[in-house]
Amino acid sequence: MSHENGPVQSVAKALRLLDLLMEAHQPLTLAALSEQTGWPKSTIHGLLSTMRESAVVDRQSDGRYCLGVRLFEYGCAVGASWSVSDLAKPHLQHLASVTGQSVFLSLLNRSEVITIEQVQSRAGLRVVSEVGMRLPLHCTSQGKVFLSAMADHEAKRVLSRRTLEPYTPKTLVTWEELFRVMQAARENGYAVEDGEYRFGLCSASAPVRDSSGAVRYAVGFVGMFDSVCSPDFQRDIDLTCAAAAQISTALGYRA
Repeated sequence: MSHENGPVQSVAKALRLLDLLMEAHQPLTLAALSEQTGWPKSTIHGLLSTMRESAVVDRQSDGRYCLGVRLFEYGCAVGASWSVSDLAKPHLQHLASVTGQSVFLSLLNRSEVITIEQVQSRAGLRVVSEVGMRLPLHCTSQGKVFLSAMADHEAKRVLSRRTLEPYTPKTLVTWEELFRVMQAARENGYAVEDGEYRFGLCSASAPVRDSSGAVRYAVGFVGMFDSVCSPDFQRDIDLTCAAAAQISTALGYRA
């Protein structure tokens, strides 16, 4: 059994090294990788050497390691296969135009949200996350959309994978608070975030469903508002829900 698990464990370790190199945003030494993983340098060196052969990892002249060009090629190939981005882009552009806000399209990846498309506001205020950015579930409107689409026990299981970090004084950090928010999102058909992730910013997101009716994506907007109860914010929610419905229809969903 240990022989069968060996290659699988090696793949898992290689992926862990890639995660560390990505999260560092700078090249790392063999010693730094060993310290962060607790693995012997010889093990790490062997994995990195194998990945270097395929240009998945690169080694700089000073001996530090960074992500290789092959990963960029993989990323481009994945992006090309995500036709939902092309399908949704006109709707996002229209939503950004009529609201004047920055808008985004996100998907759920385990216990995080990933931005897969975005359009900046006309004002040029860069408040929306970059494409590929990972965001928490518990304090973003798009995260709450995905949580509200789950059964309570499933949402609780997903949330238990990570600490409910308080990003601002307004961040909800208890299951009881989040449960009430999830219930409201189910009833309203959208979720709201009021300065819980970034102080001073408000956002709202609506679910995008596929042909089976499952919530696969979330479309939303983010900006600076006097209040989430203001007429402007409520108007933008209505426009966002309409855009989400249009994208859902384009994906084959029929209410």
